[in-house]
Amino acid sequence: MIIDDYMPATVLTGFVREVPYPANLRLNQYLPDRYVGDIEAAMDQVERTNRAAQFRAWDSETPLSRRDQFTRSRVKLPPLGVKLPIGEYERLMLERARTGGDNRDAYVEAIYNDAEQLTREVYNRMELARGDALTDGVFRIAYENGLKGLEADFGLPSTHLVAAATPWSNTASAVPLTNMDTWMELYQDDNNGDLPGVALTSRKVVSNLRQSAQIRALYYRGDTVSGGPDILTPAQLNTVLTSYGYPPFVVYDTKLETAAGATTRVIPEDRILFLPSDPSSLGFTAWGVTAESLELAGGQNPGLLFSDLSGLVGVVLKEGDPLRVWTKVGAVGMPILSNPKRLVVATVL
Repeated sequence: MIIDDYMPATVLTGFVREVPYPANLRLNQYLPDRYVGDIEAAMDQVERTNRAAQFRAWDSETPLSRRDQFTRSRVKLPPLGVKLPIGEYERLMLERARTGGDNRDAYVEAIYNDAEQLTREVYNRMELARGDALTDGVFRIAYENGLKGLEADFGLPSTHLVAAATPWSNTASAVPLTNMDTWMELYQDDNNGDLPGVALTSRKVVSNLRQSAQIRALYYRGDTVSGGPDILTPAQLNTVLTSYGYPPFVVYDTKLETAAGATTRVIPEDRILFLPSDPSSLGFTAWGVTAESLELAGGQNPGLLFSDLSGLVGVVLKEGDPLRVWTKVGAVGMPILSNPKRLVVATVL
C-alpha cells in the first residue's frame, strides 16, 4: 500500500527523476531516453535508399518512383525496480511519538537517501540492458525475478557481427586498419553512404592499437628513425585514425554489479561498437508507464498528469507481517534498436 504519511509520492517521484545520471554510465548517449505514455513501445523501421530521379524526353510521361519500405512493430516493456526497508523504522517512529509527532526530519532523510541509491540501481540495470542489446542486437532476460524467456531480437544483420581474422593483440601481424576499411565499407553500403561517428571500445583494445605495427608504420612513414617508438601516444593514435577517415575511438570500461553479486562489464572487453553520429538514428531507451504512476494519476485529486506518467516513480510502501515500511523506485522500460543497420559489432581480441 502506498502511503503519504511523511512524503507525498508525487514529491518523491519528482525527486528521483531529478537524481543526476551517473557519469560512468554513457550508453544513454547512444540510445537516448524516450518517454512513451504506454506499457508498449513502437518500433518504426524505414528502409531508405538514395534513389535518383530520371531524365526524360520532352512530352514523355514522368517515370514512377517507389516508396521506401516501412514496417511498424510493438514490444511490451518489462517492469524493473528495487526497494529497501526504512532503516531502524521502529526507532524513528518511537522518536516521532516521543516528540508528539514533530520530529519527522530523520525519517524523511532516510527516505531520500534510500531513494537516491535505488534510482542509481535502476539506472545501472538499464545500462546493462543497453549493453546487452548493443553487443549483438538482441535484448535477453533468461530469468530474473519471475520474468522468463524475454528475447527482443531487433534484426541486426548477421553481416554486421564481424571479427578480425588475426586478433589485434598480435600487434606485429594484425592489420586493424585493413580490417576497419572492410567494416567501414560495409557500414557505408548499408547506410546510404553514412559512416560511423564513433567506435566504442575498451582501453585494452586501444592499447593494442597504440602498439600495432601497421599503425606505427603509417604514423612514422618517411621518418629517419626506423619504426619509431614501440607504442604511440593516445594523441598520435588519434592523429592516424582521424587523418585517414576512421571514427574516433572512445574508451568505455564500466563494470557493474548484478543482483547476484557478480561484477560484469557492460560491453565485453574484446568488442568494438561502431555507432552513428546521430544517436537517435540507431534507437532509443523507452521508459513507459508503471502501475504506481497509474495509481497516482487515479482518484478524485490525481497527483500526476497523463503527460507525467512515464519514467521513474518513487513511493513509500507499508506492508507485511511484521509491519515493514519500504522505499521503492520502479520503472517500465527497455532499450530499442529501431535501425539496427546503424550498428556494427567487431570482435578484435
